[in-house]
Amino acid sequence: MQNAETSPVLKYCNIVVSQRGLAEADGKKAVLFVPAAEVDRIILKFGKAEHRPFVSLLIGMVFTLVGVFGLIELIIATRSWRFDIGLMFLGVIGLSLIFDSIKQRYFFEVHKSKGLCRLVFSKSASLAEIQNYCAKIKEAYCYKITEEL
Repeated sequence: MQNAETSPVLKYCNIVVSQRGLAEADGKKAVLFVPAAEVDRIILKFGKAEHRPFVSLLIGMVFTLVGVFGLIELIIATRSWRFDIGLMFLGVIGLSLIFDSIKQRYFFEVHKSKGLCRLVFSKSASLAEIQNYCAKIKEAYCYKITEEL
């Protein structure tokens, strides 16, 4: 491992690896940060990137049913249209949750000293570039990255 002055900050898509740890970023803000001291191992995987896909799917289905009820209520009785529009908005959120729970992406499953977390690559990430990125991370830092694809 290199010292702090010469250690590069490695970034690919929305994943940033530095001397301090690993982060999933959105723009210039870190959405999820894992300190380097807590990282035990890293596994590169492809699959459902949601932490709890069943719970997200269930909540999404409930919200979608509420949205469908709002749409039917708007068609039947237009007097309470503000309430119905709000219910349909919840349906849109439900559809988004369903989509997020079934989409498949590449992600780092980071095993920490207390549990695990997932750092999800953006949809534009390709396997060859991710493997190249992993090689750079192994060269610059002492993280153990394995592949389970």
